[in-house]
Parts: sequence; C-alpha cells; structure tokens
Amino acid sequence: MNSLLWQVFPIMWLSSLFKRKSAQQRDQRQERYLYFRKLGREFNLSLIKRLPESALQESAKKLGLIKAGTFIINQDDEIAIAYDYSLHHHRRVGRNIIERTRETEPPAPDSDEALYLEAMQSARFSVFAVQAVTSVVAVELIDLVTGLLVPVMDRSLASTGTPGLMVAGRLLTLEGFTCSSGSLIPIPPGVYESRIAPVMGKYFPDDASRNTPLSPARSAAFEAEILRIALHAEEDVAFYTDD
Repeated sequence: MNSLLWQVFPIMWLSSLFKRKSAQQRDQRQERYLYFRKLGREFNLSLIKRLPESALQESAKKLGLIKAGTFIINQDDEIAIAYDYSLHHHRRVGRNIIERTRETEPPAPDSDEALYLEAMQSARFSVFAVQAVTSVVAVELIDLVTGLLVPVMDRSLASTGTPGLMVAGRLLTLEGFTCSSGSLIPIPPGVYESRIAPVMGKYFPDDASRNTPLSPARSAAFEAEILRIALHAEEDVAFYTDD
C-alpha cells in the first residue's frame, strides 16, 4: 500500500502544480488583455485625431451611414465602427493612418504602444461564429472564411454570446491572446444565408482564396459590403462592445 502511495503522490503533486501554473498563466493573460483594452482605446483616439477631416464622412458613406449628406446614426457604436474602418481603409498615397504612423511617428521600440500598433496593422476582419464560451472573458470563434478556430478574449461576447451566434468584426493578436478591435456586430442567421454568404463567396470563391490575404482595395470593399449589411440588418442592433 505504501509503495502505491509513493507512486501516486508524485503524479498528484505534478498535476496540482500544473493546474496552479495554468491558472497563473490564465490570470496573467486576463490582466494583459484588460491592460491592452484600455491602452487600445487611448491609442485609437490618438490615431483618430490624426485622420484627415474628410476620413469619417467618406468612410461613413461607404458603410451606408450617410444619406443626402446627413449622418444617419442610431447609436454611438456605429460611429465607432466608421472610425475603425477609417483607421484601416482611408488611404492617402496608398497608406492608411496606421502605416503612416509606423513610418513617420512610430512609438518607442519595444513599447506596448509599438506592439499594439503592429497588431493593428496585421489585424483581420472577417465573419465569425461562436463555437463555445470558455470563461467569463473568453470564447472560441470559428472564422467562417478560413474555417479556423480562434480563441478570443472578449468580456461582452463571453457574457451574453451563445454558441451559433454569428458576428462581423476585426480581431487583433497581441501577447498570447487575441481580442476584438472594440465592437462586433451580430448577424441574424437568415441574413447570413441570404446576403452575407454570397458576398463571402464573391471575394473568396475557393479554398485557395480563403487562405490568401485580399489586396488593400479588395479588403476595404469586402469589409464595407459586410458592414453595410450587418449595420442595417435590423433596426435595433445590439453590438458586442468590449469596453
């Protein structure tokens, strides 16, 4: 009996140690995630202030948020979506504000701001489906373009999202975790089948194209088409905004 205990005890000890280490790593990821959410809000605001005056209006028009020269806004999240689109797709001499900032006014090397700016430049917009809610701050999403499973930290989606929910938005990958750029827009199942899926098929007609990045111009056009549909799919759209 004693011999058996001595065999089992090391296994139990290692299992307990592994669980404690995993919990510590999870807590550290959550702390970094919350830290970068705050940093991201402040950094995005600094980039928005550098945009040309025409950027918001031009972007909002592409997203169907302007009619007859007047903004048609139902909630603040729609303006946030338009600004996010401007940051990534309003281009001057072929460069958006993210690329221009990295070239002309980059943050200090190895700073968190530099890390966040790099994540913004490589961020991916797509349509996703919730596979599972894995914690109070985390979900697993399936990218409906590539078919890849993406673990994502997002308090709003984790608290009210359910498996099968479809959303459109942009994801950023930072140190050991992925998060949204701020807001994810829900897509009703019927709207996905009738309107979103055909747009995805137009830009990604086969398996090879689904894993090949779009050109900047086609990326902007794809995102604008998806956002126009999602923003106007229902009268009262409840965004998943990760503040």
